[in-house]
Amino acid sequence: MAEIHRDWLFDRSSLTRRLRTLSDDEFEVILLRETTGPILPQECRVLGLRLGVMGWIREVYLAGFGRPWVYARSVINHCDPEDNDSALLQLGNVPLGSLLFGEKPYKRSEIEVCRYRDACNASSRPAYPLWARRSVFSREQTRVLVHEMFLPALWEELS
Repeated sequence: MAEIHRDWLFDRSSLTRRLRTLSDDEFEVILLRETTGPILPQECRVLGLRLGVMGWIREVYLAGFGRPWVYARSVINHCDPEDNDSALLQLGNVPLGSLLFGEKPYKRSEIEVCRYRDACNASSRPAYPLWARRSVFSREQTRVLVHEMFLPALWEELS
C-alpha cells in the first residue's frame, strides 16, 4: 500500500474536512439514496443486529470540483424519527461528518480497510487501486456503520 493511500484510509479525523480542504471548499455531497431498508447480512453482523432487521440507509458521493471522489454508504441501526439522533435521518446534502465529528462527537471503532480487485481499465492510463474502509460510530444507543470507497478521481487529484 502506498503511503498516500495509507494516509487517507487510516486517518481517523473527518474525511469531509479533508475533502473540503483539498477542494478549496468546492465540495459537495451528492445524495443518491436516503431511505429505510433492510440492512445487509454483513452489515448486521458488524452492527451486532439480527439478520433481516430494517435500518436507515444513506448513499452519497462526496465530490470535489464537481467530480465524485468517494462513494459512501451509511447504515444506522434504527430509524425512529422520535429518537435523540433523528438529525441523522434528515441529512439530505449535509455531510454526515458534520454530525459524527460535531459538538457531541461519536466514538469511532477501529478502521477496517480492503482493496478491491483492479477494475477493468480500457484506457491507456494507469489504473488506480480501488480502496475502501469501514468503521462504526457509536453514541448512546445509536450505531452508524460508515463504508467509504475511495474513487480513482481522488487519487488523480492527489497525484
